Amino acid sequence: MRNGPPDKKRKIKTVHEEKIDFNPAAREEWLTGFHKRKLERRKHAENENAKKEKEEKLRFRKELREQRKVDLEKHVSETNRLMRLANGDIPSEPESEDDGEEDPETFTGFDDPINQEDEYVDEDKYTTVTVETVGINRTGFSRPGEEAEELRKEREAREEAEKEAKKKRVWTKEKPKSDRPKKKKVKFRYETKAERKVERMKQGMKKKKLAEKRAKAKEE
Repeated sequence: MRNGPPDKKRKIKTVHEEKIDFNPAAREEWLTGFHKRKLERRKHAENENAKKEKEEKLRFRKELREQRKVDLEKHVSETNRLMRLANGDIPSEPESEDDGEEDPETFTGFDDPINQEDEYVDEDKYTTVTVETVGINRTGFSRPGEEAEELRKEREAREEAEKEAKKKRVWTKEKPKSDRPKKKKVKFRYETKAERKVERMKQGMKKKKLAEKRAKAKEE
């Protein structure tokens, strides 16, 4: 008889064998799906390229809008500065960087046209300054009379085009362009069965008479 604690029961390790199942459907799909997978990869790449192109267009449009906004602000600022300079509100020297204040008053134009020429003589320099009346439009500055001249030319060109259009002969039902009489259309009609039969009989009689004439001519 054995004295002491009982022996611990050893756990029996169960080994699970790995099992591989053969799936013929999956194998067939893999072997026959190369073209399908290639098309899927191509479609995915096209979608990615389209997405990147769209983002690039949006970014370019945003930058273009910002650049146009900056250019417009510069143009307006320069126009206001030139107008104040012409009005005598600021000196002719370029503005300093520290002086960025603008005149709150709005320029409404000159009361009288300014068309004068002044001469300034210094010790070593001789300068002639000509001040003229100018107008402001979308394209920039223009001299007085230029806009009126352009409008006059446009009006003359439009009137000339209208005259040319009136000279052209317009076709109407009462006054057609061509004076030649129209040819009458020949009406086409299918013959009936009876008419075709009569026509065949006439042709047969004509052929018979011609054959008789040829036979008489041979006998003579």
